[in-house]
Amino acid sequence: MKLHCDINLPASKSESNRVLMIAAYGGFAPDCQNLLDSNDTLVLANALSEIQQNHAVIDIADSGTAARFLTTFLSCRSGSWLLTGTERMKQRPIKPLVEALRGLDANIQYAEKEGFLPLKIGGRPIQGGKVQIEMSQSSQFASSLLLAAPMWPQGLEMELLGDLSSLPYLNMTLAIMRHFGADVERNGRTIIVKPKSYQPASFKVSSDWSAASYWYEIAALSEACKIRLRGLSMITLQGDVIIADWMSQLGVGTYLENDSIVLKKIPFERRSFCFDFSQHPDLYPTMAATCAGLNVEAIFTGLDNLALKESNRVEAMQSELAKLGNSPLHFCAHNDHRVVMALAPLALLYGSVTFDHPEVVEKSYPNFWNDASFLPVKR
Repeated sequence: MKLHCDINLPASKSESNRVLMIAAYGGFAPDCQNLLDSNDTLVLANALSEIQQNHAVIDIADSGTAARFLTTFLSCRSGSWLLTGTERMKQRPIKPLVEALRGLDANIQYAEKEGFLPLKIGGRPIQGGKVQIEMSQSSQFASSLLLAAPMWPQGLEMELLGDLSSLPYLNMTLAIMRHFGADVERNGRTIIVKPKSYQPASFKVSSDWSAASYWYEIAALSEACKIRLRGLSMITLQGDVIIADWMSQLGVGTYLENDSIVLKKIPFERRSFCFDFSQHPDLYPTMAATCAGLNVEAIFTGLDNLALKESNRVEAMQSELAKLGNSPLHFCAHNDHRVVMALAPLALLYGSVTFDHPEVVEKSYPNFWNDASFLPVKR
């Protein structure tokens, strides 16, 4: 298929959620352009509103970001709280963050299973101090503490332990904190946040590079294309910009035109590739589907944390890609927006496909099916 299309990508979910938390800690309304309007961001925004109204039970559905960020937020806010979510959310780990907060004198108890939501939280003032945080499972544990730290009288001195997974997201947290006036420095595995309140500031959320990855995949699987991604910039806080380099190895060129990035087909050498997802876990479904569609061999490393996402993404992608060649071709969503959006472009090669729950894309990219209406996907 030869494709010519102009796409307005959704805003970054990661940037949007960090700005919402900083505004909540600072006690000011977010002055934010291009805030993402997706289920995941709405869950966090609605939860912050309910907390403001002193609702005792906060249900964050399947939002992992909200679960981690609000665990710290509620620990600092006077009151008795129950933080809960879906059954899948209750299987995703929270213990490293809880242990770190307990070390700062937070009052948190597990309401059901040790190490997982739901949490009973007795919110009270936290003074700050020194803490160690395990990074191997998620960088969001560290980000959750850091976002709160400027408001603590003693600030925070944090030591990062374990594998530094998803480090670009931690660096994004620090950059956005500084934008709102925080005094924070990182030196290797040590981060120091001084007690200095956030200040109101305008912020423009960037277009989302994770969402852009599905268009890179569409370009890779097309016969010819000119796909314009409006508002996307190579100058970004988002680590998933690496998709431009990775996809150049698979036949997609990235060209700058005014305020947009244009994707076109370029020649590529068919050989064995190697990609490390330890810093870019959200790109795994896209790259797995692309390599399968192009029938190229690739070695994937850095997959340890993918079992802890909305689904076990390694198992989900293996299960679904094993169906290629079936007729009819029916994919399971595994309740995972990134799995669905990575599998959808394969319809360019295999004809009409169906999904059991195509609506899960609304978690991060509400307009995906409208933007990709040319795909022969029955919904």
